[in-house]
Amino acid sequence: MDDGLTREQVIEVAARLFAGLGYDVTTLEMIADAVGVPPSTIVELAGGKRELYLQVMERLFEAKYAMVQAATEEAGSGRAAVHQIADSYLDFYAAHPDYLALWEHRSVSDAADITDVEDRYMRPLLKLAARRIRDDVPEDIGAFALLGVILWTINGFLGTGILAPRQGMTRADDPETLKYFRTVLHTVIDRLLAPPPAP
Repeated sequence: MDDGLTREQVIEVAARLFAGLGYDVTTLEMIADAVGVPPSTIVELAGGKRELYLQVMERLFEAKYAMVQAATEEAGSGRAAVHQIADSYLDFYAAHPDYLALWEHRSVSDAADITDVEDRYMRPLLKLAARRIRDDVPEDIGAFALLGVILWTINGFLGTGILAPRQGMTRADDPETLKYFRTVLHTVIDRLLAPPPAP
């Protein structure tokens, strides 16, 4: 075994390959080639392809859980927590596009044979956030639906960008575009949190 190679390095390389190519296309041999060792060394250090994928998703979950927990604890009210969660989520994935790509691959049935990823790594985050904000969310929307709309909106922006004023697209790597989207996002959140109109 290469004494210089660590389990953490293997997981990082696997994460990049899973994000770039998807789980189904990535092979254990590709991961081994990328770090310059035989596949048997990868298995000895970190397990097979499935185990590596789950370790990658676990690392992503731990980072996001800490982010959501901090956002919900820092905010003074449920309404403020919604805004804080949205900002944290936007900043996290804007800074880590590979992590977002892992979830985008799942949306097109990548790693479909690993069926409990959402229950393991998404549901606990939504439950944590929903508990904090539910009292400030209109009943006709509900906390889970509100969070879903926010996350889908952010994912769409980060994945495709928005139309530029005159031509082409502009994306999150442009600071002005990110600032503009954040402003729009907070306006949308405030509208979603408003009580339903009286009949």
